[in-house]
Amino acid sequence: MRKHAGLAVCLVALSLPRLALASTSEFPNPLPPDTGARTTVLPEKYPSGWAFLNFPYNRIELRNVGADSREVKGELQGHDSTNLLMATGRPEIYVLDTVWSRGSRGVRTDFITVYDTKTLDATGEIVLPAPRALVSPMSGTFMFTDHERLGLVFNFRPATSVTVVDLVKRKVLSEIEIPGCSLAYPTGERGFSTLCGSGTLLSIRLGPDGKALARSESKKFNDLDQDPLFTESSAIGGVQYFPTMLGRIQPIDMSSDEPKILPAWSLLNAEDTAGQWRPSGWQTITTDDHNTLYVLMQPGAHEGTHKDPGTEIWAFDATTQKRQRRLRLVRPGATIAMTRGSDALLLVQADDRVDVYDPLNGALVRSVGIVGLSNHMMIQPVR
Repeated sequence: MRKHAGLAVCLVALSLPRLALASTSEFPNPLPPDTGARTTVLPEKYPSGWAFLNFPYNRIELRNVGADSREVKGELQGHDSTNLLMATGRPEIYVLDTVWSRGSRGVRTDFITVYDTKTLDATGEIVLPAPRALVSPMSGTFMFTDHERLGLVFNFRPATSVTVVDLVKRKVLSEIEIPGCSLAYPTGERGFSTLCGSGTLLSIRLGPDGKALARSESKKFNDLDQDPLFTESSAIGGVQYFPTMLGRIQPIDMSSDEPKILPAWSLLNAEDTAGQWRPSGWQTITTDDHNTLYVLMQPGAHEGTHKDPGTEIWAFDATTQKRQRRLRLVRPGATIAMTRGSDALLLVQADDRVDVYDPLNGALVRSVGIVGLSNHMMIQPVR
């Protein structure tokens, strides 16, 4: 062993002059010495062209998708099925996460980390007692209610429940069982609704202490056998719009404590139906500030293709229920989201890229490469 070690040292020593010669002759103007890591303070209000790109497993990037610079403005650590909420009334970001004491095994800890929006420094932590649902980032697993004072965490063990967290005082208030139901959608002043396996909607009104005050259940409206709802939805005002597997839109008015199931309507005409067009993807629907729904669609769809990437995005007026335009994608996408403001942009995750489109004419504005992405992601534009 010593003989081999000595030979290795000699070889390294003999190569040093050659390395020095290469550095001066081939690189006459070397780069200046690295001065170390640089940090910056982000603005108190993020520009409308920024978005959080939530990778399924290990991180959340804050990316400037609204400029050709495409720079990463910041990054938040993630571990397992991370989800994020950004408050609009106080300078805080909340990241829901899970770690294991031995990497992928051992003692499990579910928690919410509180970050400062300007520095992205961790300023607090809330440890959760119940095992939350570990799924790829999606809406309905971590939501605000009560003017962003309370956080709702969907749990799965496999019995289902919702943990209510006071995000301001940073403490857990209650755990509410929702047997046979899944996910949590903010409802009324202080409450949430959840989709149930019976095809109904269960709604729970909360008191200021986070405990359940009242429960109500709708009539059956979600046909789980023939045309079930996607769990992804998007809101205009207090109305949540859910696409269905076969191409309808199911609006639900959740602005009051008693949600109203509104009449469903079709996205398809006879020609679309003949072409087997259906909604598809991971984040299948988004909305803008002008009462428009955008739905990701795929042709030739059939049983089991509902999570496949879509090739077009269809824009509908939510009031008239009429299609306004069809946007053909440069490459198929699985997730769509819309930035806000007068210069809103339509974001589409297509494999390891986020393509940025003009939502009015469908032109590709720019494409942002995403290093290390091998799955679908959740895109959350800043509000």
